Amino acid sequence: MCEKINDRLNGSGCTDITAYEAMKAVRREERRNLIAELKALANKHGYRIVSTIRLKDMEGEYRNE
Repeated sequence: MCEKINDRLNGSGCTDITAYEAMKAVRREERRNLIAELKALANKHGYRIVSTIRLKDMEGEYRNE
């Protein structure tokens, strides 16, 4: 995710906080959209999500694509 120190560096190795904050905002929006989709899916099948949804990025781990 964006919390790694390397995510704050640009291609030349200099700190680029503007790009870091922009990427963080994009990730946040992606997570919000995913949670909305999960809630809609649960609702479609007659369920309601009643507790916090915690998401973990599977970067570097096996993904079922």
